Amino acid sequence: MALALFQRVEVLKQPLELAARALGLKPGDAAYLLAGLREDVAKDMALALLAGRPSREINDQKGTDDE
Repeated sequence: MALALFQRVEVLKQPLELAARALGLKPGDAAYLLAGLREDVAKDMALALLAGRPSREINDQKGTDDE
């Protein structure tokens, strides 16, 4: 359900209320689902961007290197 909502709102650019109605959801419930999915997508994208990078390089960019 959340993926179908994401598809309608983010890909097809439907207004949230219209997408919610089409999926049989209340607008508030749809907003809650969409917020959670957006958070998951952001986390997955961050992990994908950091994948394969040595931890020292990541720490250097954060300024947490103890040298």
